[in-house]
Amino acid sequence: MLAPPVMPAAVSVALATIVEGAPQRGTVLGASGPAVWVDIGGTVLVATAPGAVRLPNGVAAASSEAAAAFASIAPDDPATAGGGALLFETVRLRAARWFDPRPALPRCSAGYVAGRLALLAGEVEPRADHGLAAAIARHDDGAAFEAASRSIGSGDGLTPAGDDLVAGTVAAALLVARSSGAGGIAAAVGRLEGPLMDHAAGATTSFSAALLRHAFRGEVAEPAAALLAALCGRGDPVAAARVLQAVGHSSGPALAAGVVAGAGAVVERSA
Repeated sequence: MLAPPVMPAAVSVALATIVEGAPQRGTVLGASGPAVWVDIGGTVLVATAPGAVRLPNGVAAASSEAAAAFASIAPDDPATAGGGALLFETVRLRAARWFDPRPALPRCSAGYVAGRLALLAGEVEPRADHGLAAAIARHDDGAAFEAASRSIGSGDGLTPAGDDLVAGTVAAALLVARSSGAGGIAAAVGRLEGPLMDHAAGATTSFSAALLRHAFRGEVAEPAAALLAALCGRGDPVAAARVLQAVGHSSGPALAAGVVAGAGAVVERSA
């Protein structure tokens, strides 16, 4: 049997321990078009072909031949991560470079963020977050959990829209709070993580729960990172919001609404 072709890939630093560590065997959870997601020891990694959105748990292949290699990968196929690579039966993705899914936001005041959010009025459609952003703003841990748990699992697909809304909200609240010095908001988000992740384990898909876990670390998909940076002064928030909202069927719009809500929580707390 011929050895699978080796292709260079950009790998999230959030996966460094797994990809750089001793080889571990895992299982393909699913495959769709330019993406394959795999469970390695309880951690979900997502291999993507060029043109796909770069995710916080991503292994982004650089070769145009990756999509063809991914086409023959099916659920329950074996996979191995470690030694600097992610290996499937049809392709070996070698870590050639790394990317950080946590956007390094410029320092900015809550007032400045409020002005940037005002530019998105009419651009980003608000979603019913059941009071999550408001609860985070007032440091009401119980209300925040109740609101977030009502959203988790609501909607169709690998990442239900309710999950994307929560992920965008907690990531934005955490990151914008750190950028503006609103430490209390970051602490409130941190207290929500444990209870909500316990709830998500039985309420949504493993793929979506993994992305939610990354959101609590401030690790987001590339278009969401661009919108967060724009809200703090690096880039055009309107253009960034339009790019994010074009992602997927419901994920992009829900993520964008969450980012706006989370950033708004920081503004509300600082008012």
